[in-house]
Amino acid sequence: MKKINIQDWKEFKIEELFSVNPTKNHKVTNKDLMHENGANPVVVNSSYNNGIGGYTNYENTELGNVITFSDTTNADSIFYQENDFVGYSHVQVLKPIKYNEKWNKECLIFFTAVFKKKAKLMNFDYVNKFTRDDALKIVVKLPIDNNGEPDWKYMESYIKQLYARERVQTMLQLM
Repeated sequence: MKKINIQDWKEFKIEELFSVNPTKNHKVTNKDLMHENGANPVVVNSSYNNGIGGYTNYENTELGNVITFSDTTNADSIFYQENDFVGYSHVQVLKPIKYNEKWNKECLIFFTAVFKKKAKLMNFDYVNKFTRDDALKIVVKLPIDNNGEPDWKYMESYIKQLYARERVQTMLQLM
């Protein structure tokens, strides 16, 4: 895909769009939390596997359709979580507080990419922790409509185009 022109995009503070809170967790050891045949994903302080460190039979503590990140690692731990999950110590969750009905899966995936790219520029790591306060202060640029509001249709369409392109490439590889 061609490079995106962000010249006419508008800046938004994370705190204007999302709340950032620690995930709820079951406060048990990993040995007790993780189950070999568990059904519910546990989102941990990881930059891999969408942050999922294993599965459990404990009840989910968080609803899906949110963004998570670890406050003990770097920005590579920022992920969109489609499904309900079990929280973990030091995992933060971004939940929409404005335009709630507009934040569908594709728009949140788009936002996650923008948020992660901006956070990576800030060089968070094990020493320079990525805290809730840091996340709230980040300013990101988003596409806007004629009213100066986030352009939900553009974000959704862009992600759907990426998925369609990926499916075509996969099909071509199978032929």
